Amino acid sequence: MASNISDEDKELIEELRSKVSEELELVPAYSDDLSLLRWLVGWDRKVDAVVPKLSNALKTIHAMGLDKKNFRSFEFIKNFCDNVSKPACYMPGSLIGKDKEGNIISLQAVGKIDGTGLLRSTMISDLFVMRIAESEGVMQLIRDAEQKNEEQYGTMVIIDLDGLSLESLDWTALKCVNAMLSKLQEIYPDVLRKLYVIRAPSFIQLIWAAVSPCLAKQTQQKVEFLGNDWREKLKETIDESILYENWGGTKKSDTPYGDVRMGGKVPKELWYDPALDPYASSSELKKISVPARSAIFIPIEVEGEENSKRTLKWWWKCDSGDVDFGVRLAPAGTQAKDKRVKPEEDEDTNCK
Repeated sequence: MASNISDEDKELIEELRSKVSEELELVPAYSDDLSLLRWLVGWDRKVDAVVPKLSNALKTIHAMGLDKKNFRSFEFIKNFCDNVSKPACYMPGSLIGKDKEGNIISLQAVGKIDGTGLLRSTMISDLFVMRIAESEGVMQLIRDAEQKNEEQYGTMVIIDLDGLSLESLDWTALKCVNAMLSKLQEIYPDVLRKLYVIRAPSFIQLIWAAVSPCLAKQTQQKVEFLGNDWREKLKETIDESILYENWGGTKKSDTPYGDVRMGGKVPKELWYDPALDPYASSSELKKISVPARSAIFIPIEVEGEENSKRTLKWWWKCDSGDVDFGVRLAPAGTQAKDKRVKPEEDEDTNCK
């Protein structure tokens, strides 16, 4: 237990731990004091507000199998993310090291993103998997450091907008990014220590107006837009040996960018082609319409005895608009004829 936790917070931590004890059995790594304190701080120390959110986050991490991964190094995290799918490798951004206070640095070369190419070549769920897996890897590294030093750590994020133009900006892709940010904030609250935006274009206010509503108030307060002296500002908190040449550092590499994923144009041979997809023309496909701001529930009955080797798979696409989806386990005794199971009665088994 960290020595600087107040007596009041210790009581709240114990209360929270007892109320999510079943979920913590799924992901025991989150049962330490500093991990639970992070959740309490993220939700203004309101235990009743934290419980359902933490419960859902732990179930999501467990359902994705991320609690079983050994994310003990930056290299392992990078290798996992790079192998989610070939198109997903064109999603820019990587972990580059730690700042002078021990916080993990994530460098996101967002200005190089090919939003249109990504949307035409990869499943949005792959991008969610990549970002959630990377974040879970970060949390494993943070917990290791916290247990060793009995001090709380977090992340520093650098958003590099170099190369971004109005012509290259894909608003549909931006909506996907917003959804991703919202999900990451739900699962990993109060982790961010500082977010620097560098090389922002002249129309940055337009982008900020679109992105800021999906950011928690605490997150917005940690955002800082750096000017032309951004290289010097970064080196105030980051040792130059951590930064590659492209960001004003001295870290050696064959390229100025090192091993940071820089995005770039997704090759058209990776774009989705329905003519090559056997499911796209399947006679078993069913069409449903989901009105705006509403939900459709599709009950699926799994017959036979419990078998952990069986896998539930699905295939779907949207003709227009955006749709969030999840897979939920219905309460015991629910019949297949029940067309709708209220969300508050469900048990989440996966998200996105």
